[in-house]
Amino acid sequence: MRFCRSTAAALALLAASAAFARGGQAHSVDLMEGWAWWITAITVVVIVWYAAGVRRRARHGRRESLWRQIAFYSGVLILHFAVEPPLDVLEDHLFSAHMFQHMIIRVVGPMLLALSVPLANLIAGLPRPLRTYGLKPLVSSRPLQKLWNVLVHPFWSAFLWMAAFYVWQWPPYFNMTVLHEGIDDFQHIVLLITALFFWWMAFDPRGRPGAVRYGIRVLAVLATLFPNILIGAYITFTHHDLYPAYDVTGRVWGISRALDQQIGGLLIWIPGSMMTVIGALVVFARWIRDESARPLSYQQKRRREAPGRG
Repeated sequence: MRFCRSTAAALALLAASAAFARGGQAHSVDLMEGWAWWITAITVVVIVWYAAGVRRRARHGRRESLWRQIAFYSGVLILHFAVEPPLDVLEDHLFSAHMFQHMIIRVVGPMLLALSVPLANLIAGLPRPLRTYGLKPLVSSRPLQKLWNVLVHPFWSAFLWMAAFYVWQWPPYFNMTVLHEGIDDFQHIVLLITALFFWWMAFDPRGRPGAVRYGIRVLAVLATLFPNILIGAYITFTHHDLYPAYDVTGRVWGISRALDQQIGGLLIWIPGSMMTVIGALVVFARWIRDESARPLSYQQKRRREAPGRG
């Protein structure tokens, strides 16, 4: 707590001096500055890796559906867009842009990746030695199996997904991410990893008996709705400046502190919550589809045939 108070005090002093010197605004920002070539390289590697797996499985008669491939490529590309200029530069100068970036990293991108069910293709895309000597020992490891079961558990995946967002949204920590690029990158990694496990739990394609019951999945997704609305509404209606780090970096386009914070809160509150509702509806639709596809039990057949006998 002492560290957080000292950090907040330092930020307040920096914000006051910055606002006095330049009115709290960034005079000029190059939105294409700081392009990270290594992020683009990783994106290309992942796309080529997945495509190789799709081709390899197709040669063995296991063709991947077009819509799943589109979902995967779209998820990877939209995540790449979120962490590269211009959005990655803009998030250092507008809280609302930062919240838009987080909505992509923890909701839109992971949802698309989970819907694409990419694991089989990614495994097939690995070179055989890596699959045999690298992946197989990891998959058969008891500790890693237990960790996986915890991370895809409906309660823990939902809790970790929202807890990560709440922790990083806490002003002392969030202000540090604005001022320090390394902390900001670590924040994005944590948000992305927790989101991938959460949405994988929700969209697990196996159905029963291998995966969590659909009803529990729907409840787990909807349970995150209230905390999301709560933090979005709090940020929207709070009158004092929660994130003075933006007075240090400078806001662009003449947007005021209050308006920037309100837009960011509304992005969490309304579009973020709507995406959660859409996720729950997708799980519910799969539930109905799988139930209608299940063969009728003997008792169900008897009940359907009973009126005909009468």
